[in-house]
Amino acid sequence: MKLLICEDQQILLDGLVSSLSKEKSFEVVGSTTSAEEILSCLAKTQADLVLTDIITKDKKNVLDYVARLKEQYPEVKVVAITGFPDITFMEKARKVGVNSFVYKNISTDELISVIKNTYAGYSVFPSRDKTRNAFLQSLSDAEMTVLRLYCRGLEREQIAQEMFISQSSVKSHISSILQKTGFSSMARVAIYAVSTGLIFAE
Repeated sequence: MKLLICEDQQILLDGLVSSLSKEKSFEVVGSTTSAEEILSCLAKTQADLVLTDIITKDKKNVLDYVARLKEQYPEVKVVAITGFPDITFMEKARKVGVNSFVYKNISTDELISVIKNTYAGYSVFPSRDKTRNAFLQSLSDAEMTVLRLYCRGLEREQIAQEMFISQSSVKSHISSILQKTGFSSMARVAIYAVSTGLIFAE
């Protein structure tokens, strides 16, 4: 399988190229940092699958280019990957024809599995199973509000202003959320909550 990789951070791009090149069934035939260059790279490389970050060089959103890519190369599979817990990305990805969608907190082995399954014709998207919300049930109303605001991208100071509480209170709520959920960071809590559909980022 021939892979084309798009990632705007060079160190991450180099890491993906290095890691995925070790997989015997993969051949990384091209890489770029910009969504705008994907089509020209496909013309040169004839890649079978594009693994791409969503927000690329110069803040270009790859989802704005996928429809044209699919029109010109309908047989090419697209796997979108992001570190942003933004539910709108996943919704738009489905609409424009992205084959699979994953978050950057997965392991290399999981990513390889997603790529292989996508190439085989399967579509992999984060689960929206509402029965997986047990870890949220123990959160207080204030903690849930903090989590929702965090999922919207607000910083600690902004959350404090929105809730009319001190930053130290926000910090206390965050510590409690992490303790109750078992996650190592709020980013991981947010990614899980949004990707599973437990919280919808506005």
